Amino acid sequence: MKNPRSQDNPWLIALYISGAGGLLAVYIVIGFFAGRWLADLLDGPRYWLAIGTVLGLFIGILNIALLIKKFLGAQS
Repeated sequence: MKNPRSQDNPWLIALYISGAGGLLAVYIVIGFFAGRWLADLLDGPRYWLAIGTVLGLFIGILNIALLIKKFLGAQS
């Protein structure tokens, strides 16, 4: 009987993809709240919300890229 590898399981791949989307959303929300907190704390302009949100987006994309690199490296 053949031993199935975890990389061949389509459910595991779907779990990684859906987890990446949730992770990206979490980073965006954290960036939004961090920008709002800094704007309130330092009495700064309201566009810091946008800066925090975009920064969260970029950090989330970077984290997903590293996750994909790790996942594809495990398949080799």
